Amino acid sequence: MLKLILADDEPVIVRGIQKLVDWEKLGISIVGEFENGRSAMEGILSLKPDIALLDISMPEMDGIEILKNIHKLGLATKVIFISGFQDFEYARSAITYGAVEYLLKPLILDELLRAIEKAAEMLSGYELPVFKEEGSRRKEPTGEGAEDLLENTTYLPVLADILFQNGESEQVRKLMYFSFISFLEEYLTDNNLGILFSRDNQIVMVFKGMDAEQVSRELYELQEQTSALMDKKTAFIIGTLVDSMGKIPEEYERCLAMKGYFFFEEQMGVPVLQVGKRVFARQAGMAELSEVRGQLMDAVFVQDDETFSSAFARFSRVLCLVADGRKEDACYYFCSSVRLLEEKMNNMNLEGKNPDIRRLLEEGRACQSYGQMCTLFRSYMRGYMELLKSMMENNEKKDIVIAKAYIEEHYRENLSLEVLAGIVHRNPYYFSSFFKKNAGENFKDYVNKVRISHGVSLLMSTDLKTYEIAMETGFRDARAFTEAFSRVYGETPSSYKKRVRKKK
Repeated sequence: MLKLILADDEPVIVRGIQKLVDWEKLGISIVGEFENGRSAMEGILSLKPDIALLDISMPEMDGIEILKNIHKLGLATKVIFISGFQDFEYARSAITYGAVEYLLKPLILDELLRAIEKAAEMLSGYELPVFKEEGSRRKEPTGEGAEDLLENTTYLPVLADILFQNGESEQVRKLMYFSFISFLEEYLTDNNLGILFSRDNQIVMVFKGMDAEQVSRELYELQEQTSALMDKKTAFIIGTLVDSMGKIPEEYERCLAMKGYFFFEEQMGVPVLQVGKRVFARQAGMAELSEVRGQLMDAVFVQDDETFSSAFARFSRVLCLVADGRKEDACYYFCSSVRLLEEKMNNMNLEGKNPDIRRLLEEGRACQSYGQMCTLFRSYMRGYMELLKSMMENNEKKDIVIAKAYIEEHYRENLSLEVLAGIVHRNPYYFSSFFKKNAGENFKDYVNKVRISHGVSLLMSTDLKTYEIAMETGFRDARAFTEAFSRVYGETPSSYKKRVRKKK
């Protein structure tokens, strides 16, 4: 018969484990019970048990220290840890020190039996005879403490959070979290819905015996109450239904991975998310982002506030969809757009704002909501409109800016000197020399350069054929596009595409 000791600083837990299983029928004799780590270590030395079922967090000596001593002394005792959710990371690390298993409270009978069986098999292949008999492993627990250990139901973890936006002090946040936790604990207890864990400002509610649909209904009502109480928006992430408390930590990590969506709560709208379900109604890709970004840049040069506002609204929405819950990606896409706007100014021989992209990234990362991030970059991009406006006080500079903006917007069309001269109200006979003087290159070369820049974008982001790209970018045919492209890049569009993609 195998010898086993029990150690937990809560006597009711020790009594419950004793009554949880018919240990004698299982082929195991409980030879000692202890209420602290030091006495448990002394018991292991004097009684030499085959298995030690220990609470990982005990006074005087914790479970990890006991396990290390067992290895240092070369003892054969196999250790099974019991822990609360708050000790999960600590307990998981115990496996590296040779623990047979760790179990989360409240215990699941089958999980305890599997751990005991595993420990028995590790003892020189010892096999408990009772495990050979079908259905003989289980004994209904009775007596004081047993109900605290055994749970036979389903569990649904929910991550809860307060959506801070206004730069509250750390002290204020701690007070609000304390109030939030107290309210949720009372709510769960009063309605007999489940239990709550709190760790490092991460709050996890575990609903018992309820599916995702039932919990979702509870959370929508709870969200209204807590948001009113906190005077801040609150939000929740529903995990996946599990049949064991031991699976809660893994599901908690999956909920935590979705927390990034809370940054986009103004765009998200729904305060209750669910693991495995799409947050936004649709998805967007880089091609759509590139298109709306182009429209935004055109709006900057149009110099119209209403056009710019509507273009920025479309752009920020698509950017949100592409970022898909990743704050860092959103910040990067905004900064990239500023950099491209600066490049466009430089390509037009216009002095830009010379942005410090690193500083912009830091400012973007410091934003506490997507709304704040949009406000930051909207203001910065609008600064280019103001810059262009000041440039246009010079009539010649104004006309060249208008001409270039028109080319950028209408590059697909049949552009001519006469058309552009009419746009800026200048004599068509003198417009060619005027353009070259102020743009630094002749009109035809500049138009081709703009068309080729758009052609390169289509070449690398789509599977359009050369003649299709030529039509999309305003060239009369594929040959004209290829010739113009080769003059700029020194190779044909197809060879350029093949070479660049090969590098990637």
